[in-house]
Amino acid sequence: MILLLNIFFLNIALVFDLGGQNLDNNLQKGDSCLKAENYSCAIQYYSRINKDSMEFDSKNQMLEFHLNYSNALFITGNYPNSLIAYEKLKTLAVQDQNRFYEGKARSGISHSLWRMTENVQAIEEILKAIEIFKELDDTANLIEAANILAGIYVSIKKYKDARAIYQEMLDKAIDSEDTFNIATNYEYLGVVDYYEGDFQSAIDNYEKSLEINQKGDNSFRISINLVNIAEPKMELEEYQEALDLLRKGIKIQEKHKYKSVLIYSYYTIGKIHSQIQSYDSGLYYYEKSLQMMEETSEDRDKQEVYKLIAKNYAKQGLFQQAYEYHRLHSIEKDSLIALERTRELEEIKTRYEVEDKIKENESLLIQNSQKQRELLAQKELIQLQYTIGILIIIFLIISLFLAIRLYRVRQTLVNANKSKDKLFGIIAHDLKGPIGNIESMLKLMQIEKDERRIAQYFEYLSKSIQNLSALTSQLLSWTFSNKGDFNFKIQSVSVREISDRTIELFDYQLTEKRIMIINSIGNDFYVNADENALLTIFRNIIYNAIKFTNKKGQIILEAEKVGKFIEIKIIDNGLGMTESAIQKVLKGRHVVSSSGTDNEKGSGLGFSIVIEFVKKMKGKIDIQSDGKNGTTVILKLRIA
Repeated sequence: MILLLNIFFLNIALVFDLGGQNLDNNLQKGDSCLKAENYSCAIQYYSRINKDSMEFDSKNQMLEFHLNYSNALFITGNYPNSLIAYEKLKTLAVQDQNRFYEGKARSGISHSLWRMTENVQAIEEILKAIEIFKELDDTANLIEAANILAGIYVSIKKYKDARAIYQEMLDKAIDSEDTFNIATNYEYLGVVDYYEGDFQSAIDNYEKSLEINQKGDNSFRISINLVNIAEPKMELEEYQEALDLLRKGIKIQEKHKYKSVLIYSYYTIGKIHSQIQSYDSGLYYYEKSLQMMEETSEDRDKQEVYKLIAKNYAKQGLFQQAYEYHRLHSIEKDSLIALERTRELEEIKTRYEVEDKIKENESLLIQNSQKQRELLAQKELIQLQYTIGILIIIFLIISLFLAIRLYRVRQTLVNANKSKDKLFGIIAHDLKGPIGNIESMLKLMQIEKDERRIAQYFEYLSKSIQNLSALTSQLLSWTFSNKGDFNFKIQSVSVREISDRTIELFDYQLTEKRIMIINSIGNDFYVNADENALLTIFRNIIYNAIKFTNKKGQIILEAEKVGKFIEIKIIDNGLGMTESAIQKVLKGRHVVSSSGTDNEKGSGLGFSIVIEFVKKMKGKIDIQSDGKNGTTVILKLRIA
């Protein structure tokens, strides 16, 4: 019995061990095939692996396997299955919160959807992928994702938008010395050149891409380069050279079963054969292209191939077959060009019926002529409607522009009036103190008998007048922006210099109340601020500190670096503030000013301006007080 149990458990162990070996073996062989660009071989081994297996060494190994398997399916043109595989990868990546693999999955989903002509969903997915790679600062994958978006733009003929993206991504690839994406973006710019009819520029860009890909021995990209170069050469009637290039490219693509690119390669070589009147060869390659479309579910170019087949038959005089393929072409074609398509179909149909039914020729011509007149009348009516519509749109645009401009002018005037009101408030607030000091000193001088004290008052008076003059000049130097707001000039400003200049303004009040002010701010503290605004902020805060500090009190100014900010503290040992008063002040509500410790008066305006100016300089402000033992005002301004 014990022997049987041992054999049983040994067999179980062997099964699990073989399962792990089987996964590693298939994974290793699949990866080797992928590296050798033998994608069919890679799919063969990858498909043997249980996609929900828990035997992977790590989550990253599992995600990498799903990505490689999805990519192999995509490159071989199996878009429905590649879409399913990429969706599976996205689900796993989201569960694992792995943004990199989520971005790769979304790129693959978008690329597969685009190949299956689902452009709207494709754009939604690729925009999310682009955001992820921007977030990860992953330049290489950002370029790859952006190129997919540009490819979608090419397919819907937005060549200008596509070129802008391709050029931007080429510049990024060059900056990061990413040779793969440099080659890729030269190729894509060549595609845009071709569609815009600049065939020589297309060839130049394709050849730049080919040169880089040949150095890297990238057979997939080389095959695409060869086929792409052939098409503009065909347009330039260099048929033999174009055929040689296509044969080389197709040979590589058939070897590696690049079904997606074979669609394009087959119908391109078919076009050349048709142009050199090798009609049977042309039809042969067109049919092969359609066959690849069936195998890959990529039928975006099906209508183009139908049209090429119809032209081939028409050149041979086989109008019945030409008509049939034009009918198939018209089914695929976009409804916006239905009128033009109907005209072409009727022309071919008429030619066929003339060949077989001569007796009906005259009536058909009459019918065709009537139809042409109807179409012409309809076209003229449409043109008239377009003209009227355009004129209405222009009128509405002009009206809207004038309304917006009038609104902006009005807002500028409103803002200017508000700013001027604030400026007048600041001037009244900041000049009231110095003028009051001068008035007080003049009254004292009138009654003072002591010559020494009178001389001291003269000294204070002279200094106060100088400070008042400087303060007036500073306040009147404010300017306004074109929006009517205060025009801040943000620059590097010394906190020590601003604090010293402000303290000097209050020399008389400090002396009268015998308040000790200690400026501990170092000379090496510089902030990004507007000089006038910062002076206004310091004047208001220090004025309030003096106002609510008892005689023989103390005010301390200090500063320190905290992260990206300079934290400035103005600390007094005065009356303090209640929590409700602090909240009202910080929320910008109007506060009725109370008298100071020496019966000083105020307007209640100052602190609302302080808060506004701090916010405009992207700083922060806080007030701390227990309501009894003084107040600490904390300013945080960005380090210069």
